[in-house]
Amino acid sequence: MEEELSKRYEEGLESIKRGIERKGGIKRIEKVYERLGRLKERYPSVNRLYEVKIKEKDGIATEIKWKRVEGVKVPGAYFIRTTLKGEDEETIWKIYNTLREIEGTFRVLKSDLKMRPVFHQKDIYSEAHIYGSILAYMVVNTIRQKLKAKGIRDDWSNIVRRMNTQKLITSEMKTRTGRTIYIKKCSKPIVRVREIYHALNYKECPFFQKKSVLPKRENRKNESLDTS
Repeated sequence: MEEELSKRYEEGLESIKRGIERKGGIKRIEKVYERLGRLKERYPSVNRLYEVKIKEKDGIATEIKWKRVEGVKVPGAYFIRTTLKGEDEETIWKIYNTLREIEGTFRVLKSDLKMRPVFHQKDIYSEAHIYGSILAYMVVNTIRQKLKAKGIRDDWSNIVRRMNTQKLITSEMKTRTGRTIYIKKCSKPIVRVREIYHALNYKECPFFQKKSVLPKRENRKNESLDTS
């Protein structure tokens, strides 16, 4: 387990390094430290095994280096008890993670995707409700698999929480002539949200600004019937 977590931690460090070296990447020193801090929070059991140094000049990170510190004792141990016989450690570990993923699937279905409780009184409506939840989970699973391929292993609730930090703002105003103007703007995504967009190959903002103008509403004639 430690070896797998160390591998993911180093992949995260490589991602930070690419951001520093790539044109248009994240180079501001405070942002680089933010990324490093989140990486340490994500892998607390192995970050203590590494010594990370960041060089900067005029508030811009120019280089990041790390090395594994030998001889550091890791407290405790991780045991998996199983009734399987004849399987090697790697196979057991994969089966264990598959079971965890299945348990996580049911948690997402029952909480985020609202599979339960079912309030419908007819079976056909209940079946449609469950079917819709399963279709929704297929979308969730596709997104998570694409993110995992890019080294982002957050659960769905954390993904939703982060994506909710980006907002669509609509402003409404009236002109002197009686027309209504609507202006829509997308807020700028935070660094973590931008990483998710890039991993999924999406734009950071679907649009920057949209404006629409509605004409003055004319008084409707004959809105009420004369019953006299």
